[in-house]
This record gives sequence, structure tokens and C-alpha cells, in this order.
Amino acid sequence: MLTTTQPSESLVGSLCREMADLRQRWQQLAGLLAACREERLLLRLGQEAARLQQRRSELQRLALQLGRMPLRDRLAVALLLELSLRPLTP
Repeated sequence: MLTTTQPSESLVGSLCREMADLRQRWQQLAGLLAACREERLLLRLGQEAARLQQRRSELQRLALQLGRMPLRDRLAVALLLELSLRPLTP
């Protein structure tokens, strides 16, 4: 019988991917906001942008907390911190 398993993901790796997804969505939003002329849609897009900024701040706090813990993979935590500290704006 052939079985396949997916490699387990680390918490820090998952958070790094979330930060990358967040940055990609921010870039999409920036384009939509620049092209949009409908007031209600602009408001909704602005609210989503605020939520993305808030999540980025949460990820920064998590990265700082993880950096204070005695973890074996300090490089992964450093990467998460670097990604979360970069501004979302291009």
C-alpha cells in the first residue's frame, strides 16, 4: 500500500507564509484602491487595508515574543521578524 504524508509545518513557517500572503493581498488592494471610483467600494477596501495593517502588527508582536523564547530555530524567527517589520507599501 502506498501512503503519502505531507511534511509538518512549523508555527514560524506558517506565520511567514501568512505574512507573504498578507503582503500580496496588500499589493492587490493598492491597485484596486487606485482604480476604484465607487465610494462604498472604496470604504470597504479601506477597511480591509486597515485589517491587513492590524494583522501585520499582530504578527510583529508574535515575532517579538517568539524571539524572546529559547527556540532552536532562531533563524526562522529572525526571518519572521524581518518580514513583519517591512512596510506593506511598495
